Amino acid sequence: MKPVLAAVAAALVALLLASVALRQERQRREELERRIAVLEAERVPPETRNSPVVEIKGQVLPGVEEKPASPARPADSGAENSRLLDLEKQVARLEARVRELNRAAEGAALEGVAGIPADQLWQKAQMALQDKLTGRADALLREFLKRFPGDPHIPEALQSLGWNALMSGDTAGAAEFYGKILTEFPDSKQVPYAEFYTGMSMAESGDLEGARLHYERSVEKFSGNPYWQAAALFNLGDAYSEGGQPEVAKEYWRKVSTQFAGNEQVAKLVKAAEERLKGGDSK
Repeated sequence: MKPVLAAVAAALVALLLASVALRQERQRREELERRIAVLEAERVPPETRNSPVVEIKGQVLPGVEEKPASPARPADSGAENSRLLDLEKQVARLEARVRELNRAAEGAALEGVAGIPADQLWQKAQMALQDKLTGRADALLREFLKRFPGDPHIPEALQSLGWNALMSGDTAGAAEFYGKILTEFPDSKQVPYAEFYTGMSMAESGDLEGARLHYERSVEKFSGNPYWQAAALFNLGDAYSEGGQPEVAKEYWRKVSTQFAGNEQVAKLVKAAEERLKGGDSK
């Protein structure tokens, strides 16, 4: 492995470890706050306990203008905040380092590819994707788009770039790549997936209405593909749940649990939908 690629890999591992630690700290904080909220609720006078002010995962239900005051923090809150702040700074530094190393990897990726034909450049990009060398793959795919705009692999290249952007948290970039598939290659085999992942990108960025629209389209376009249809229906349920429409959400989860019951390919999604219906979801 070239030194720059090895450095990228090492930085990614460090970033992953820091992110895990940060997530664990936040989970500890959330659990602590939940317990405090329960204790606070027990001290509330009985006549006020059925107040319409209700919080779900920190979000007030529609129609409630003000969010209840946050419960008091425990005495060691300062130490907890300090640890979280240190972890966040560490993650930010590592993310900046990864971006820097990725830029170097992208530059190295383009060395020696000038003038090579489309099929060879495509193969190099696919090898980088298989080896999970995201920076190198993105550089090669962008070069492929620039040099061979009429190649039949273009929709697939856009799909890969969109996926990499989505996995890195760049929801706007992901939506842009998938949008090009939908507008410039409407007859491509990648269109159903582009609809699905556009929905995912919009859901991640908070545009639940747009997410639902694209999920609904992907259900139609995945006709004959039970796994992806079930996945789109399942995500529709989540989008409605997050949007404060639990009854509509249940309709979609129920469709997954009934329409695909007995289908081994979709068994995990069916089980997850049943858990949602039982109230065991994390939404």
